[in-house]
Amino acid sequence: MWFKKKIELFNHPLIEKVDKELSSILKADLITSDSEILERLSKEEQKQSGIASSDLLSIYENKKDDLIKFTCYSYSKESKIELVEEYPNPEDDKQDNSDSKTVGLSNGFSITYAIYFYLLSKNDNKGLLDYLSVRRIPSFKKFHERLINYFHESKGVVLSDSYIQYAAGYDKGNVTIEDIDKAIKYIQEMDEEHGAFWISILMDNDEEYVIEVNKRQKVSVMYGEKIDIQYDSQDWNEVKHILKLHIDRKFEDIILTVKKYRKHNKTYKLCGLRA
Repeated sequence: MWFKKKIELFNHPLIEKVDKELSSILKADLITSDSEILERLSKEEQKQSGIASSDLLSIYENKKDDLIKFTCYSYSKESKIELVEEYPNPEDDKQDNSDSKTVGLSNGFSITYAIYFYLLSKNDNKGLLDYLSVRRIPSFKKFHERLINYFHESKGVVLSDSYIQYAAGYDKGNVTIEDIDKAIKYIQEMDEEHGAFWISILMDNDEEYVIEVNKRQKVSVMYGEKIDIQYDSQDWNEVKHILKLHIDRKFEDIILTVKKYRKHNKTYKLCGLRA
């Protein structure tokens, strides 16, 4: 007789990858200490949900993008609720979280949201309510209502505030230094027509700050309507340095770099740029 091997989710490579992606989007460190305790709690959580580990894994395999949007949207919304409850006075200066950063997220935390997501995707509202009750979630009925709203609202959410696109058509959100390395290698191997890519950063005022690079190492800096600079870089290392500054939002450093070495003595006005 053949027995189906139980899937261990906590240390599964795909779930670890999603956890890292989520921590990057949420600007939080991924806490990996006390892994034995976290693994035990996670297994208990899965057992209480009554959902097969294979069904939860299928969410990561087939609906990863939707899970990530739901998790980030839910987490962000709940964090704001906690801040309001902690500092109910709107004039309390402690409530100013414009530069706030989540302290940390535990390894395997996305499994919790995968459980929510699975039950919501099955429209099993009673199952979710019972699960939250068993988990002793504070004010679980209100939390249940919020989760239902988050599930539907998150479908229209665009999480990425940066993306990279190749002239050949490939694109990806949440640009990393690895994406830059890959793109530079790619355009060196392409023909003139397809030998270019650009990285766009979406600003709070809905402007796009774009840098385009072609295979001749020409860098075009286009920041909104006020900045438009064409720059012939010295080598691919400098291109990579400029693009790293770009995804780190160090825009003034980029302007100073390209102005220092530009061939044409032209003045560029720096309006509304912040490092």
